[in-house]
Amino acid sequence: MNLSGHFIPSSAGRVLLTLSGTLPARRAVLCLPPLFEEMNLARAVMAKQAQYFATQGLPVCTLDYYGTGDSEGDINQANTDIWLEDILTAGQWLLSRDVEQISLWGVRFGALMQLHFQQQLHQALPINSQLLWKPVTSGKLLVSQFLRLKQASSMMKGSAEKVDWRQRIKEGGTVEVAGYPVNETLLASIEQLKAEADAQSPVTWLELGTDKLTPVIERITADWLEPNLKLQTFPCPAFWQNPETFDVPDLYPVSLKGVQG
Repeated sequence: MNLSGHFIPSSAGRVLLTLSGTLPARRAVLCLPPLFEEMNLARAVMAKQAQYFATQGLPVCTLDYYGTGDSEGDINQANTDIWLEDILTAGQWLLSRDVEQISLWGVRFGALMQLHFQQQLHQALPINSQLLWKPVTSGKLLVSQFLRLKQASSMMKGSAEKVDWRQRIKEGGTVEVAGYPVNETLLASIEQLKAEADAQSPVTWLELGTDKLTPVIERITADWLEPNLKLQTFPCPAFWQNPETFDVPDLYPVSLKGVQG
């Protein structure tokens, strides 16, 4: 299976696209990864899924957002508008290589970006299907959970003081959380994201790591047009949270059906 890396210019700097499979091809998958440490933890399973897609004749282009992974820049120079431009640029790169239809595959934060920016993505790119892996449903919740890591780290270092890290960042500070320098521009842009939009192309939403849908997900998807949504649970290890290396072979053919529309 062919694997190649391509640095392409985007709005803020060069971003890395990792291509699994070969182009040109009529259809391709554009993978939008998680954020922060989840990106690193999920990468192995994402790579195996991409390899599976490629063996089925579907090349996969995995994006490292600006300031993340091996792309240029630091994460505290980024925001979600920049990352949306990265996604659109990656899509245009695929179109320039004779791709006619794009399947979006969002993992965790990537799925949140995908859902929040439905209109912009569909206006710019020929998206024919969408796959979601355990979407983050709220940017505010993501930021809150992320900042808890800072408080936990401070307590482990012996500090009994409870600090309002969100307020400190809002007042203009850059704070390092789990090795990532974050600032107000970045966090405020993430907090604006919501997984509320109705799908504008067929979606397969895989709620990984559970056998039961939460009330939040049922509420979000309650008014979606039924032909456009396939919502199912898929019990498996929470590989995006666990530093162990996992293989989830039963997931790969299920996901293939999702990108086939």
